[in-house]
Amino acid sequence: MSEIEAIFKELREEEYRPGLYIVATDIGNRGDITLRALNILHKADLVICEERRIGESLLKRYGIKKPLELLNEHNESEQTGKLLLRLSKQSEVVALVSDNGTPLFADPGSRLVEQCLQNRIHVSPVPGASSLMAALMVAGRRDDKFLYYGFLPAGKSERISALKKLKRESDTDVVLLETPYRLKAFLRDMKMVMGEGRRGIIAYRLTTPEERIFSGELSALVKIT
Repeated sequence: MSEIEAIFKELREEEYRPGLYIVATDIGNRGDITLRALNILHKADLVICEERRIGESLLKRYGIKKPLELLNEHNESEQTGKLLLRLSKQSEVVALVSDNGTPLFADPGSRLVEQCLQNRIHVSPVPGASSLMAALMVAGRRDDKFLYYGFLPAGKSERISALKKLKRESDTDVVLLETPYRLKAFLRDMKMVMGEGRRGIIAYRLTTPEERIFSGELSALVKIT
């Protein structure tokens, strides 16, 4: 038996303790999901996802059929209680996934994890692809410290206020998320507040055929978007 066959055999025979499993999936390239993540999704009694269409698409591309429950910004308060009750009453393996990548970074679900821990329900991470770590890998950084901020406010005045606060309080690299359609305005505000000579990178659609990495001063990055 080859080593890879032995790994598959070991995974097939692995028994999972009932509880909540935080499962990282791919961020664009479907080959980046881990063998353990696939195994847990195959064995799970329930998969929690943000949007049904995306959750169904995720499972379909790996040939998996499982019941889905939605947990998103619109229903998090109500659903957290229902899911917590289910986890506490039934001996099930429940997988929580985000739309892509590692869950709970700018995604719903933290409240459910917190409640599970407080109620002594088993919680386990299943690490894998992360857009955050993928971007840092290609950033060409020398410092080993960084601040993950996530999304800035969408409104211009609120965004500028947040950037000014970041400039005052942080003297290290900052990782920010933004949607493509707001990127140009976002970079203009960054240049105005942080200074046009501040260096940065744009990591776009990482791991996909459309992947692009742009590096340079903010004045240059504004021009290429």
